[in-house]
Amino acid sequence: MQFSSIQALVGWAFQIETVSGAKVQKFAESQAPAFGEMTFHDQKTQAAYVMLKINRLPAEERAVLWALHVGRDTEMMFLAANTPHKFGLKTDLELIRKWATGEGASYAAIGRTVGCADNTISRYERNHIIPRLERLSLLAYATLEIQHRSLLLSVENERELTLA
Repeated sequence: MQFSSIQALVGWAFQIETVSGAKVQKFAESQAPAFGEMTFHDQKTQAAYVMLKINRLPAEERAVLWALHVGRDTEMMFLAANTPHKFGLKTDLELIRKWATGEGASYAAIGRTVGCADNTISRYERNHIIPRLERLSLLAYATLEIQHRSLLLSVENERELTLA
């Protein structure tokens, strides 16, 4: 298996973990070249190994990855519980949801709810919420990159051969 980045590997693991495996292979259909001779069950096993490492991360780092890759409210609530709450827990939760999924209320709508301007909410998110979430995600990805270096090295070696 080859992955271009740790983010690609983690995204793949989350995707494989959420797929049931009920697809029936078509006659004469070959496996994707990136997976060589790996069957779907082999891929599920490899994804389970990656997920095991993810689930052993510290709670906040694990929650950031689950929020980013699955968008689960449970993890977003956990992350929001550990934020400054300058405008309340609900506001922080909405800003975390917006960061993780790209969806959510506008800054103007959030500002109206808490009685302040949209640029104040945007500045609060930019200065207090996003840096914390980005730091946690970088720590999580860095830890996983060290643990799964063998799955990433083959891509780095290919790049070196291509550039030479």
